[in-house]
Amino acid sequence: MTTTNQNGNPELVIKTEYKPWLVSGLLLVSDLAAIFTSFFVSFYLRKFLIPIIGGVLNFDQVAPLFLLIIIFILVIFVFAGFYPGHGRTGVVEFREIVYIVSFSHVIVAMIIFILGYGPRFSRLVFLFNWFFALVLITSFRLLLHNRGSLQPWWGQPAVVIGGTKDATMVIRHLQSARRIAYRPVAAIILEKEIQQKTIQGVPVYPFSDELLKSIRKSNIRLGIFTNRTTSTRLGFRKYLQTFSLVFPRLVYVLGDSPLNMLAMKTMDLDGHPALQVQYNLLNPFSLFVKRVVDLLLSLVSLVITFPLFLLFSLMIWIDSPGPILYTQKRMGRGGKLFSIYKFRTMVQGAEKKLEELLAADENLREEFNKYHKLQNDPRVTRIGRFLRKISFDEFPQILNVIKGDMSWVGPRAYLPSELEQMGDSAAIIHRVSPGLTGWWQVMGRHSVSFKDRLQLDEYYISNFSLLMDVFILFKTFFIVISGRGA
Repeated sequence: MTTTNQNGNPELVIKTEYKPWLVSGLLLVSDLAAIFTSFFVSFYLRKFLIPIIGGVLNFDQVAPLFLLIIIFILVIFVFAGFYPGHGRTGVVEFREIVYIVSFSHVIVAMIIFILGYGPRFSRLVFLFNWFFALVLITSFRLLLHNRGSLQPWWGQPAVVIGGTKDATMVIRHLQSARRIAYRPVAAIILEKEIQQKTIQGVPVYPFSDELLKSIRKSNIRLGIFTNRTTSTRLGFRKYLQTFSLVFPRLVYVLGDSPLNMLAMKTMDLDGHPALQVQYNLLNPFSLFVKRVVDLLLSLVSLVITFPLFLLFSLMIWIDSPGPILYTQKRMGRGGKLFSIYKFRTMVQGAEKKLEELLAADENLREEFNKYHKLQNDPRVTRIGRFLRKISFDEFPQILNVIKGDMSWVGPRAYLPSELEQMGDSAAIIHRVSPGLTGWWQVMGRHSVSFKDRLQLDEYYISNFSLLMDVFILFKTFFIVISGRGA
C-alpha cells in the first residue's frame, strides 16, 4: 500500500500477515512430535527384538536419558535459530540437523558413561533413536515447510533493493525458492528512471530518504541488497551504510559464482573480507565413500525390489509390443559414451513419431526445444505413464551404478546430441559420473528449462558433499511416494 506525505513523496505503508510466533510454534511442535515418535519407535523396536537377541528393557531407565536428549536438541535448535528458521535452504538445514542431533546424542552418551549407566542402558535403543530422530525431524520439517510456505503468514517480509534487472532476479528467486521463506513486499529501485510500477506483483518505489523513514515505521526488519549489474547514483559503501541503519538484518546478494557456496566460510584477512572455500569433489576419500555407498545401496535395492522388477516387466510385456528394457547412448564421466538402461515407457518407433509430432505442431516444437521433453507426451504407454509417475522407469539404471557408469546421485546423463547445447557446462558436468537422481530432479524437474538444468547440475558439482547426496536421496524418496515423478 502506498500513500503520499505532505511533501508529495511516496510513503510506504505495509500491513503484513507475517506471524513468526505461529511459525516457530508449529516448527517446535513438529520437532517435539518427531523426537517423541523416534523414541517410542526405537523403544518398541528393541523390545520386539528381545526374543531374537535377548536382553532386558526397562522404560524407567531409558526415559530420563531420553528427556536429556530432548532438552539438548531443542536448546541447541533455539540458539541455532531454528525457530522460525528462515533463510536456510533444505540442504543447509539438513546438515545442521545431522550435526545437532548427533552432538546431542554424543553428549548424552558421555553422561551415561560418567554416571555409570552404561551396563543398564540399551545401546540399540540409543542408536535407533539417533537414526529415527534424524529421519523424522527432517521429514516432519520438510512437510511442514512445503505446506506452510504456501501461507501468507509464513514468510518474513523483505524489501529488495537494487537496479530493476537485479531486483527482478532476486524477487523471482525468492518467490520460487519458498523454502527460504523470505517474502518480498516492496522493491526500492536505485536507478534514476523507473519504467515499471511492479515487479512480479511486488510494488516498486524510487529511492528516497522519506521512503526509508516509512520503512522504519512499517517495522520491516529484512533488507536484501544487490547491485550486480547496475551502476548506482551513490557509492556502494554509502548504500550499505544507509541501509544498515534501516534494516536490523541486511542480506547482500553476490553475483553468480562457481564457488562451493554450501562450504563457503567468511574470514577476516587483515581488515579485508574474504571467502574460504573447500571443494569436496577433489577429495579422494569422499569419492571413495560415495562409490562404496553406491554399491551398498544398489545391492540392497536389487534384493528388495526384485519382485517389482519381475512384476513391471510382465506388465510392460502385456501392455505393448516391444522389448522390456530400453537402452540409449548417454555421456558419462569424461564424456565417455555408455548404454543407459530403462524400463521401456514409450511405443516402438518413438523417435520417428516425435519427428512427426514436432513437424505438425509448433507449440510442441517450442516446448521440446526449451525443455528437451514433452510434458504430456503422446508416445508414452499406459504402464509407462504409471512407471514415470512413481519414477520406477529409471530403476534398471542400478545396473549402470554397479558397472560404474553412474552414481546414485549426480548430474543428468546427457545425450550426445545435447553436447553442443551444453557449451562450457559440459567440461564441468563431465567431471563426475551422472546420477540416478540429482539436484535438478528434486528442485522441480518439470519447471526448469535446459539452461536452468545445466546450472542446477553445475551447482550440485560445485557444492558436492556426502550430506548433500543423502538429502537428495531423502527428497527423491518423498517424490516417489507422493507420485510426483511424472
